[in-house]
Amino acid sequence: MNTNKPIRKVGIVLRPSSPELKGVFLQTREMLEDSGIEVMLESISGGMIELLGRDFAKIASQCDGFMSLGGDGTLISMLRRAFAYNLPCMGINTGRLGFLTAFMPDQLQAFIPHLQNGSYALESHLVLQALVFESKDSTTPLHSILAINEFLINKHELSGMVQIDAHIDEMYFNSYRCDGLIIGTPTGSTAYNISAGGSVIYPYCRNILLTPIAPHSLTQRPLVLSDEFVLEFYVKQRAKLIIDGQEMLDILPHYKVQIRALPQSAMLIYPPNRDYFSVLKEKFSWGQEH
Repeated sequence: MNTNKPIRKVGIVLRPSSPELKGVFLQTREMLEDSGIEVMLESISGGMIELLGRDFAKIASQCDGFMSLGGDGTLISMLRRAFAYNLPCMGINTGRLGFLTAFMPDQLQAFIPHLQNGSYALESHLVLQALVFESKDSTTPLHSILAINEFLINKHELSGMVQIDAHIDEMYFNSYRCDGLIIGTPTGSTAYNISAGGSVIYPYCRNILLTPIAPHSLTQRPLVLSDEFVLEFYVKQRAKLIIDGQEMLDILPHYKVQIRALPQSAMLIYPPNRDYFSVLKEKFSWGQEH
């Protein structure tokens, strides 16, 4: 029997620009509150569906965990915000089954007892941190950003390419000439990484993935590293650093982008009987006769 913390108060975040989720939220809130779990709606989500919400930080200081209504993207965005408060998260998918979301809305009722008694599964997901410095010798970062899926160093212009010099533990390693370079997590291996030809990695491993996008040399292959390494990247042309496909920073040629795995993991709540490989088979239609 798992001995996880019982969930008695939960913060809820909705997929942005989706006022149609009001009905799903109201049903979710009713189910949870009827079972004795207090629900706190995040303020931006509340404004979207014309209900009063609370500030995310205030909710984080009071709740036992967060829940998202939407898809994997909504969950990832919430997970990055909740990480600073060391709070577990779970996702209810309002569309098709996702890789990270735990289940569909009609499956919540059966799962509530597991939340109440702590018998849910709590899975650890590696988190990457990027520090962006103005120069190689700078010691104070301009930006500090987290990623759950991946960082993408991408060319700035539609045409052409970007050249990226990569260092591992301060030793020069490789120069990538490509459309972009994914620095990903096992969680993100089934996201942009797989479209670029990278491997699927079991999501609870601790690895850093380097996957070039449309490399200009056949010898530039995807690479899977241990999480112990500190990576540094320098671009030869103006480029973009894209975080989990959701946020973007400009990167200039004199900048240093330092990326490492954090020792603390992001924690996701799942049903105790969830099988990752069943999700993988369903999403990719593996094992089906043709």
